[in-house]
Amino acid sequence: MGDIDVSIERLDDIRSQGKTTEEVTVFYDNWSKDYDKDLEKLGWNAPRYTAEGLSKLVTDRDARILDCAAGTGLVGQELKRLGYSNIDAIDISETILRQAEDKGIYKKLICAQIGAEPIPGVGKDEYDAIICSGAFLDGHLDDTCLTEWVRIVKKGGLICIGVNVRTLYCVEGQTLKSLLDSRKLQQVEKYQVKNYLKEEDGCFLAYRVL
Repeated sequence: MGDIDVSIERLDDIRSQGKTTEEVTVFYDNWSKDYDKDLEKLGWNAPRYTAEGLSKLVTDRDARILDCAAGTGLVGQELKRLGYSNIDAIDISETILRQAEDKGIYKKLICAQIGAEPIPGVGKDEYDAIICSGAFLDGHLDDTCLTEWVRIVKKGGLICIGVNVRTLYCVEGQTLKSLLDSRKLQQVEKYQVKNYLKEEDGCFLAYRVL
């Protein structure tokens, strides 16, 4: 089996349905050393698209940003390239966060599950923006985490999400609808991008906290 075949097999495995949170964590722990190399082979453009989308909306390069499901820090690299430097990272895998730490981008690393429950050690209105790229899919994130993100982002701040069009339903669920209807969030951007992952299209979404 060639290197590209191995990379495709890993991607297909993590995108398959039915994995528990523990299984996902172990998978990323084991994948961490080859993660960047595999995604480069697979044409993973999501971090660039998502960071560039945020940069059009968050003009203050000193803004405090939380990179959610940061993985090895590929989004952080793109944010740094665009001039941002006040970035924290959160991910469920401690092993993969160590790979992110080696990049020297993040001020603080948080190892915790991302969901509706409060993130330990993160206060209300702590961030100017949240960015999340590629984590809304089965067995990973869904829109229930937006409740916590609204708590920790300042009013007027932004939540920016890059998602594969195939798993857009993981973002646009009942929790998001409730937050929009109750005017806790306002959608400010939504557009489709080509080659989000190889030939697959993606979507950039942005929401303002009200």
